[in-house]
Amino acid sequence: MTLRGLMLHEERRLRRIGAVVPSVLSKFYCRRPKQVDLELSNRCNLRCTTCWFHGENGVGDLYNGDELTTGEVFTLVDQLARYTPHLYIGGSEPFIRDDFPLILRHIKNHQLQVSFATNGTLLDKGQSELLVSLGVDTVYFSIGGPERLHDGIRGRGTFRKVTAAIREIADCKRRRGSKKPKISVNITISAPIIGHVRETIDELKRTTNDGVDSYRLHHLWFITHKELSDHQAATKQLLGCCASGAASHLIPTSRVLDAVSLSSEISLLAAWRNVTSFPSLSGDLIVKYYSESGTIKKRCIAPFVAVVVKPNGDVKFCPDEWIDDYVLGNVRDNKLERIWNNDRARAFRAVLFKNKCFAGCKRCSSMYST
Repeated sequence: MTLRGLMLHEERRLRRIGAVVPSVLSKFYCRRPKQVDLELSNRCNLRCTTCWFHGENGVGDLYNGDELTTGEVFTLVDQLARYTPHLYIGGSEPFIRDDFPLILRHIKNHQLQVSFATNGTLLDKGQSELLVSLGVDTVYFSIGGPERLHDGIRGRGTFRKVTAAIREIADCKRRRGSKKPKISVNITISAPIIGHVRETIDELKRTTNDGVDSYRLHHLWFITHKELSDHQAATKQLLGCCASGAASHLIPTSRVLDAVSLSSEISLLAAWRNVTSFPSLSGDLIVKYYSESGTIKKRCIAPFVAVVVKPNGDVKFCPDEWIDDYVLGNVRDNKLERIWNNDRARAFRAVLFKNKCFAGCKRCSSMYST
């Protein structure tokens, strides 16, 4: 690990200690969340094979006809504005909702930081101009490889649509002399892309006129059959829930990618200024990450600093369906700040503090981003 990597590791370690200790001393009450993952919808116009909503093992859209209305989202944002968390718009494709531009405007009217991920196929020139004029902080575009691989996963013609959207935003930023939104590309690491990572970046540089600010090699979030069994047994025993949604990340051990080759390929990109990996792993740590026998010693602090609001207003701690049936409450019934420290929230934190994490937490994004 580089010196910078060691410094970041120590910074994260101290941040974890600082987030957990005060809560433990106060019977697992916490200050208001620093990040709110707001899922506006689980609908999507694509059917990507690796997606935990609409992929091979996806849970699908569980909230059809029951999404928060525009007014309900505005009310929630008004409440959140008091303690200025970072808002991340998660779930599936946000532009599937016609009111998404209005919601972004309402968020920025409160001067809150906001970022979101998109497949990039629904953006038009007017929306690109709006993102720049509002000063949206970061837009993450999802890419599955060079054009032939990306389109094989996400659908024919999707690569050209997303690169056109990136060009539109980048051109608008140049015309306006704006630094926002930051354009970040999440390159999803899956088995087909091994041997083609640099090709992907080179093709994106060419097709976007070098309009991307940063590239992030996003390691696959997955769980094997054994890990899933261990995860669900633990959540059943300790939390009284089934965590059935974790199966949406299931990949047979035989299909786990060649981590040794991937590690070698990523090492060749280590010196590239605007290319990072998430989680920030290198060498043997990548091999360990993709190994079923590998374990993680880190403590999950997500429930101490962040929360997820699902499309219907249900409030949960775990993103991406890892512990999907442990619901803290619903913002239609109570304000989020009341739900944040209710009995179920504090009980979850107490269990997690004692056990550090569950088997399914090993590759969860929250283990590395908080």
